[in-house]
This record gives sequence, C-alpha cells and structure tokens, in this order.
Amino acid sequence: MLEMRIAEQTKQEFQFTLSKVSHEIRNPVTLINSYLQLVEKAHPEVEQYEYWEDILDQMDFLKNLLNELSIYNNSGELHRESVPIVPYLKKLTEKLAPTYKYLGIQLNYESYLFDSNTMLSLDKIKFQQALLNLIRNAGESISENGTIHIILKKERNNLCIQIEDNGCGIEPEYLPTLFDPFVTHKKTGTGLGLAIVNQVVQSHGGSIEVLSYPNEGTTFTLSFPCG
Repeated sequence: MLEMRIAEQTKQEFQFTLSKVSHEIRNPVTLINSYLQLVEKAHPEVEQYEYWEDILDQMDFLKNLLNELSIYNNSGELHRESVPIVPYLKKLTEKLAPTYKYLGIQLNYESYLFDSNTMLSLDKIKFQQALLNLIRNAGESISENGTIHIILKKERNNLCIQIEDNGCGIEPEYLPTLFDPFVTHKKTGTGLGLAIVNQVVQSHGGSIEVLSYPNEGTTFTLSFPCG
C-alpha cells in the first residue's frame, strides 16, 4: 500500500513538473512561430533558404510535442457517461474506413457481444483519442494492402477491445518500454502517444496488453471489468 502511494505521488509530481515546464515553454514558442510567419510574409525569398523548411518542420514538431504534453497531463481527468459500446465502435469505424481505404488499408469492425446494448462508462472524447492513436499506429505499421481489425468481445468478466493489424510488428526489445513517456522508436515520434493511451485506459479502470511479432503484426488488447 505504501509503495502504491509513493508511486502515485511520484506520478503526480512528474505530471505537475511537465505541466509547469510546458506552460513556460508554450508562450515563447507561440511568439517564435508568429515571428517566423512575419519573416516569411515580409521576405518571401526566405523560402529559398536551404534550411527554411527544416526550421518550420522543427517548429511544427515542437508545437505538436507541447500539445501532446497537455493531453498527457490531462488524460486522467475524465468526464464519464454511459455509452453503448457496440454502436460507438461501429460509428468510429465507419467514419475512419474511407480514409484508410484510400490508403490501401481495410479497416474492419467485428463484435462478438450477444447484447448490443452493452454499456461502458467512458469519457467519449479521451477514449476516442486513445483508440485513434492505436489505429493510426496500426496504419503506419502497414506498407500496403493491409488490414486493421477492431474487435469487441467478452473474456471472462472483462469487456475487451482489440486493435489488430498485419503490419511490420514491434521488435521484442521495444516491448518493455512501449508505454513509457518520451520513449520512441519513430523518427518523428514524441514518445507520448502510447503513454497517453495507457493512461487513458488505466484512468477508465482498465488495462492494456500488446502481442506482437516482427513482420507478422500487432494486437493491442484493452480490457475493462464488467458485470
């Protein structure tokens, strides 16, 4: 019990520090971004400068990092409501499917629940952010002609949502730190995406597991206690 309290206190202190640092950084970043826009408007020839696009790309990365820091720090603050999970996931899949079809990826939804009125207490916005993050990661792991399955089912006393893909998979040595903040194996990643997913799932009283094999695909399983 004492170890749990210490871990929770450490987590809260870490998030408070992140919040403070990101707040202090956000104002100068906003100003610098505005100055860059003014420079480009007053001196269009600057676009010909060899490193101009790199400067703008790095500014975009910094803004994205600050946004994800904000999301990470607030991912545990939930505004729940009772949501019928079957139509919720079906609607999300139908909304995303055309975009992924354009990319050459088949996005499918499968429900193995006998009760289509099964409810889950969710913060709809944050839960959707977590799912979108997992679906986007799945899409990025697929080179071409791939498939992503969103699967809803019950296992014992748990309601499980699986995001399954047939992409490139995850190297075994990456798995132990997969959900750690600021750990990334992507060239343009912030290392916060899966940390946000993990925190949202845990805040909903659930757990997340990953099963992955290189060149075969990955399955993320989100499990939530149910009656």
